[in-house]
Amino acid sequence: MMRPTFQLWQKIFLVQLLFLVGCATQLAPAYDKNVADGLNASSVDAMTLFATMSSGTKAQDFSTRADRYASLIGKLDALALAAGARPLPKNKVTDSINRFLEKRGASVLSDDDATPPSAHAIRQISATLSKMRDTDQKQGVTAYEVIAFKGQASIYFDQAITYENFLQR
Repeated sequence: MMRPTFQLWQKIFLVQLLFLVGCATQLAPAYDKNVADGLNASSVDAMTLFATMSSGTKAQDFSTRADRYASLIGKLDALALAAGARPLPKNKVTDSINRFLEKRGASVLSDDDATPPSAHAIRQISATLSKMRDTDQKQGVTAYEVIAFKGQASIYFDQAITYENFLQR
């Protein structure tokens, strides 16, 4: 009798996984309106900050922006904690995935190391704004630097907002 190849087992596993996922199994954390609303408000605050700095800044004027940075970074850090604190659901699909991963010698999924994508993205936004704040305080930022920081923050805002909106379904 011919033994099935690993590729066949992968296909069988994926078919089973898709079947289970089609049964309204929750694989992501629950939607949290407070996280979504806070993220939307923070994106408005961040884009407003970028707009006020679009011509560049001087280090001598940093004190006029320091409180806005602190408030925005603090809100983002709190949102990242809230987004990451939601537990992953425990169900047959995650159990099946973990059994498969164990058989392959890979690390299993657990609540300890499974960070929702939005929490990661929010942390990256905070890090971007922290870097911009530090640069602004030290030497000011040029108009081109503001564009670069805004571009990076926009990418992460898009990822976080998209993920949180997906959870609402």
